[in-house]
Amino acid sequence: MELEKSKTGVLTMRYNNKYIHSKYDPIKESEQFVVNNIHFIKNNIIVIYGLGLGYHINCILNYITDGTKIYIFEWNKDLIEACKMVNADLFIEKNIKIISGTQKDFYEKLSSYLEKVNDIIVHKPSLETISETNDKLYMLIKGYLITKQWIKDNGSLLEENYIYNSKINAKSIKELIDDFTQVNSHKPYIIVAAGPSLDFDLDLLKENRERFNIISVGSALRSLMNKGIKPDAVVIIDGKEIVKNQLRDYENSGISLCFLSTASRWAVEAYNGPRYIFYNSVGEDEVIIRTGKTVAVAAIDIALKSGAQEIILLGQDLAFLENKSHTETFEATYGFKDVIRKSGVNKFVKSIDGKMLETTEGYLYFKAQIELIINESKSISFINCSKGALIDGAVHMSLSQYLNNYIKE
Repeated sequence: MELEKSKTGVLTMRYNNKYIHSKYDPIKESEQFVVNNIHFIKNNIIVIYGLGLGYHINCILNYITDGTKIYIFEWNKDLIEACKMVNADLFIEKNIKIISGTQKDFYEKLSSYLEKVNDIIVHKPSLETISETNDKLYMLIKGYLITKQWIKDNGSLLEENYIYNSKINAKSIKELIDDFTQVNSHKPYIIVAAGPSLDFDLDLLKENRERFNIISVGSALRSLMNKGIKPDAVVIIDGKEIVKNQLRDYENSGISLCFLSTASRWAVEAYNGPRYIFYNSVGEDEVIIRTGKTVAVAAIDIALKSGAQEIILLGQDLAFLENKSHTETFEATYGFKDVIRKSGVNKFVKSIDGKMLETTEGYLYFKAQIELIINESKSISFINCSKGALIDGAVHMSLSQYLNNYIKE
């Protein structure tokens, strides 16, 4: 970390030889940062990741009212100490609350305040300083930015889905949650994803089907049904037309379909069984289901709100196993092969047995989202029976071990 004078005379900083603010004019750069995020700054609550030297925060203060609260999250303690030297007044500003990575409840507060807003402002140079020191938080926020851009690029698609889905005769997710709460609430919940390890556990799952409540993501449905395993519910959140292929051949199965308000209208329209709509924004419905932009989190949250005390993850590999990213039914579902695109963007993640597995930024983002909801649900037991990435906060064991150790007890 090195402080130096910019061309305009105010201090800027290099961190790992990269500038956190402009080396020419940090103030002008920060003013442009505010312009780019002006639609978020007019809210009563503003959530920001990235403190930097605080120039962009000073600019934001010029646009807010006295009642506005700004919550700034910063993991890098070096940046916080540098900001105290350059912009000490920010730390006593009544409108500002700075949450540092040294606080034990950092992730809980981040999640809590994110639920109060529709978006988060990210100071990207500050984020880049933790790319090697906190991969979990880095991927959580970077993945969020990637997803936000996807939503922006596909806004018209999601809007059309929302309009259609909101008008059809679908029940509220609360009705299904109430049913789950009243019936078999003592049973553990299995959340079934479509990772390649699912294929190894299908026979065992079939033998013990009645011991569990099963919620499947859409992409795993075919694998279950091919084995004669009928889940209690199937969940979709993706907005694309191809999602309807996940439900093809099972439109009359009678399985409860849980779908996000912006999910594929083609899939929802084609389905003839019971349909339950859910929303992920505060104020849209009595029960809000968080998605974390990944269907596994939505399925987990439905289970949690249904009173689950024990949640088992199956097929939640979040990595490539034997050059596969999905189950054997992938091609039958989508019509093309499960081909791994090897490229420089692929990452590595520690597996449940300590090895390093190839993965992607997308999977790492999903992993961080799942870990976040696990971290917030400390009274719930999470057992990961998948065979891919290590998921922090979950107990790792095979499905057979779980059955031997837990069910018999």
